[in-house]
Amino acid sequence: MFETLKASYQPSKTERAFDCNLESSQDKALIYAGTYLPRSYAECYCIFDDLFHTAEIAKAFQDQTTLSILSIGSGTCGDALGVLSAIDKNLSNIRRVFLTGIEGNKPARNIAKKLLHQAKQHYHFEIDFRAEDYTIESFKDYIDTTCVLHAEAPADILLSSKMISEMVSMGKEQPNQAYSNFLASFLPLLSPATGICLLLDVATKVTEGGTWFPVLMNAQTSKTLESMPEFRIIAPAPCRELHGSCNTSCCYSQKRFEVKHSRASCDLSRVNYRIISRATGIALPSKQPTPCIISPPTQFRQEKQAPCSSQLESTCEKDAFPINP
Repeated sequence: MFETLKASYQPSKTERAFDCNLESSQDKALIYAGTYLPRSYAECYCIFDDLFHTAEIAKAFQDQTTLSILSIGSGTCGDALGVLSAIDKNLSNIRRVFLTGIEGNKPARNIAKKLLHQAKQHYHFEIDFRAEDYTIESFKDYIDTTCVLHAEAPADILLSSKMISEMVSMGKEQPNQAYSNFLASFLPLLSPATGICLLLDVATKVTEGGTWFPVLMNAQTSKTLESMPEFRIIAPAPCRELHGSCNTSCCYSQKRFEVKHSRASCDLSRVNYRIISRATGIALPSKQPTPCIISPPTQFRQEKQAPCSSQLESTCEKDAFPINP
């Protein structure tokens, strides 16, 4: 990526330097690829490596030879590359992956095409990649377009990586509806048998002095799934185990990834995510709510409320995001 594409590692001093990636030039897209693509790759690789290591999930995929991945706001495809690497490591039965990326920025699409072309030689399966030139103006309107019909439907894996916060920052979605609108529009595209959605976003504030994106994601995901009983949360663990009975409206959750690559010895990434599946497909055994940490206390001083505090009497130093913490 750095040698062939001339991507550049230039971390910004401001967390909001790439709020409007749709408007990025070729040079800015190469800076984004060199700076943030390694983080997206590592995040999604670690998440899906953990997923495919879970017996119930591995079993759901064991009879398949093909997989369909749909990435909304795919950008330079760092997230999809991470998923592909996890598939390559864990699912030897897969022979072909159909990957559709929906992206409105041409420089990002071109970088993604070059990276996927180079990556093909490293995987044991064939990759059919289509980069759809489409700019999403709103999640509600998108479901009515014909663009989604070009994806291999239904989707085994649906990806949204740091895209919804960008829609909010650009004024295309309202903060109090963005995650709900996305889930209502795109979850129905999931395969009934193996469909998994990764909803991942930044762990920053919407605006200076405003609320946090993790708070919005957590509250809207819980509320939306109440009216969509055909879907369930897989991770984090407390959210899965308290599904339908969580009444914490200001929960802040965060997962930290420490990424090492040729341009950085320790690139710290802070994100929040939910993993959602079809209730009729992947089912994990139920158990009592697990006392876990899903929010470092120093990162959420505004509300000063521990996540799941109304349901869990105690916490321990246990990461809630892995499937089996």
